[in-house]
Amino acid sequence: MIEVFRGKAKDPKDALRATLATGYLIGKFAVDSPEGVAYPGNPLILITHAHCDHVCGLNTHNLDYACSGFCAKAIEGSIESALLCSHLGLSPPRRPPREVLSEGQVLESEGFSIEVIETPGHAEGALCFYIREHKALFSGDTVFGEGFLPSLSLPTSSKEALLESYEKLSNYEIRKIYPGHGSPFEAEGYIRSLIPIAKEFI
Repeated sequence: MIEVFRGKAKDPKDALRATLATGYLIGKFAVDSPEGVAYPGNPLILITHAHCDHVCGLNTHNLDYACSGFCAKAIEGSIESALLCSHLGLSPPRRPPREVLSEGQVLESEGFSIEVIETPGHAEGALCFYIREHKALFSGDTVFGEGFLPSLSLPTSSKEALLESYEKLSNYEIRKIYPGHGSPFEAEGYIRSLIPIAKEFI
């Protein structure tokens, strides 16, 4: 049901693209649009946050996307520093979303629904997407595996907001996490274990 799509650099020797994001196809939805990813069909792409490695694939296709209000402003050009495009050597898309998403919104598909969760910290306007029927969380860069925290030194990062996001997410029953980089992993109780680690940085 959930397909994994790895971002691909145009030039495989380009070390700057070594941390390309991971995208996911879930029925009529997809999560994030990394460079080099071409989703089959016509999914609505749900963007987790505005960083260019998660949105620059929007340049190469005409698929509709949905994101937070902050992310929409960044992509359309009014908050350039939030994209990190110059840092990553990527080009930003400049077209508006089909829909602006907000906390608690539920997107319906056949046999499952996707809940929108606002999770700032790594980036302002960041969203996670939760499928209750599968206890699955699509976390973008809010949650990494192996006890790592995301970067908190970027233009819109906030250590306090990340801790609040982890405390919010710890109230969900999450058995598997689909992160914005790397592979999905089993994660029962994992986010709660990150809270004391995050507190050390505040």
